[in-house]
Amino acid sequence: MDREASVIRAEMTHTRAALDRKIALLEDRARELTPRNYWEKNKPDFFADRVIGGILTVTGLVMATSLARRRRDRRQRVRRALASYGY
Repeated sequence: MDREASVIRAEMTHTRAALDRKIALLEDRARELTPRNYWEKNKPDFFADRVIGGILTVTGLVMATSLARRRRDRRQRVRRALASYGY
């Protein structure tokens, strides 16, 4: 009976240690993936590349907002049309 209890305790200790290691690795990885660290690690080497990336990002944002605005306007037109038909 004591032997089984000691085996179970040893397994629990081993499992707890493995989980602690995994948690420590995940915390380290989370620190590496902060926006500032990600940018420092992956930023373009040349100023021109940064400018081009910024322009492309702004262009993408403008396109996305205009698409969302058009979809919203279309939904409103459809709702008005349905309301005029009595739905």
